[in-house]
Amino acid sequence: MPKISLKLKKKGGRGSMARPCKSVVVMSKNLTQEELKARQKHEQKLKGKADKLKPPSYLNSRQKKIFKYIVSELESAGILGNLDIYILTTVSIAIDRLQEIETMINEDIQNAFDSNVIGAKKKYTDDLYRCCNELSLSPQARAKLGNINIETQKQNSDPLLKVLAGRRNS
Repeated sequence: MPKISLKLKKKGGRGSMARPCKSVVVMSKNLTQEELKARQKHEQKLKGKADKLKPPSYLNSRQKKIFKYIVSELESAGILGNLDIYILTTVSIAIDRLQEIETMINEDIQNAFDSNVIGAKKKYTDDLYRCCNELSLSPQARAKLGNINIETQKQNSDPLLKVLAGRRNS
C-alpha cells in the first residue's frame, strides 16, 4: 500500500488550508462600501426567505419546543433563512437527547460509566457545538456580532470615514 503524505505548505503558499468563509455580517475585515453592498446582496439572495421556519413533523414535542424557542430568539437578529431548518432540526435533537442522557445519568449514576451512554453524550455534544457555531449561538459568537455591529455603526456615522469612502453626508 503506498504511503500518502499530507504535507501542507506554509501560510500563504499554495496548498495551505483556507479558513471557512464568514458572512459579511460577522466579518471584521475592512471592505469598501461597494464590496460590502455586493456581498450583502449576494448573501441575502442565497439566504432566501425566512417564512417557513417551522419544525419538521417528525420531531417530538420537546424537540419542536426547542426548535421554536431558538427561532424566536434569533428572529430579531435576521440571520435565519428557510434553509437553516436542517441545522435547527439537528441542534434541537441534540439538545433534547443530551437532556435525556443527563436525566438517565441523574437517575442512575452508573450510567455515567457506561461507554454507550458516554459515547452518545459525546456525539450529541459535538453536534450541539457544531450547530451553535453555525447558528452563532455561543456567547463568543454573539459578542463578536455585537462588536461588529458597533463598528459598523461607528463607520457609518463617522464623517471623515464617509468622505474617505466617497460618500456624502446623508
